[in-house]
Amino acid sequence: MKPTSAPSPRFTRLMANPSSGAIFLLVILIVVMSVAFPNFFTAINASNVSNQMVFVLLLAIGMTVVLITGGIDLSVGSVMGLSAGVGAYLIAGGAPLILGLVATMAAGAFLGLVNGLMITRLGLPDFIATLAMLGVARGALFLWTGGIPIIGYMLPEYYVISGLAQPFGFITVPILIAIVAVVVVAVVLKYTSYGRHAYGLGSNPHAAVLSGVPVARVKVIAYMISGLMAGVAGMIMAGRNTTVAPTMGLGYEVAAIAAAIIGGAALGGGRGTAFGAVIGALVLSLTANAINIAGVSSSWQQIVTGGVLLLAVLFDRMSSLIRARSVRLTMRLAHA
Repeated sequence: MKPTSAPSPRFTRLMANPSSGAIFLLVILIVVMSVAFPNFFTAINASNVSNQMVFVLLLAIGMTVVLITGGIDLSVGSVMGLSAGVGAYLIAGGAPLILGLVATMAAGAFLGLVNGLMITRLGLPDFIATLAMLGVARGALFLWTGGIPIIGYMLPEYYVISGLAQPFGFITVPILIAIVAVVVVAVVLKYTSYGRHAYGLGSNPHAAVLSGVPVARVKVIAYMISGLMAGVAGMIMAGRNTTVAPTMGLGYEVAAIAAAIIGGAALGGGRGTAFGAVIGALVLSLTANAINIAGVSSSWQQIVTGGVLLLAVLFDRMSSLIRARSVRLTMRLAHA
């Protein structure tokens, strides 16, 4: 029996968007929270959600770039913590604030560079290299501090940079930093040769090599971007917490991967956007916010995060099947 009509072009385009599942989930989440919690739509709560999501968003942006190239970075949480320790130590020792902040970001980018070189020069799998960095960075911070938090680095300007002081009201400096990061990465991925190479490498590594794509350079830059975003997140978190604990960043790698995948990035590579990372981070932040408002134990947050991630993956699988079916029906109609 021949099909009588092709799927709606609008429906096909909707399903082709890898962020559709996250957007759909976000809308449902907002509606449910608005009905269940009357104080959800308040300026204070919106400010809390926006500022809390900055950390996951920055990490998710870097993770998205890595996932696009077909890799994965398990070290972002530990890199965030160690980078924050570097900056805090320098500032506490009398270094100018700007030097400490630059050192924090540079430390993150350097650790990302090491990840990239281990993968491209030593031939280590992405999973193994970044898992090793996770352990090394976490252990280095603990040994360096002796298990004692770093303190004494909070200058008046740091309160503004971290968002604890809000001279601009609702829009804090961390939010502005996150917006700039999203825009810059989005432009790089969409309008530069690096973005085209990254998507090409993730989609088909063999074809990318044959096409002359500088695979090693693309990989290394992706991990440096991920490390840099972890350093920026560490810089903000050190100011927000006013101390750098040896456990800073613990578990954030899971949140970063979840936000990136919820936002449409694929573990197999070749897909993902900075905008998708925003949606994924917002879904996770609103979920955590709902748990806090409801007074539920925070230990449920990990379970809910896993459930949200599973829903996003299932939707992605469903949308892939629908897209494939739409293509087959269209081809059959064309030859009918």
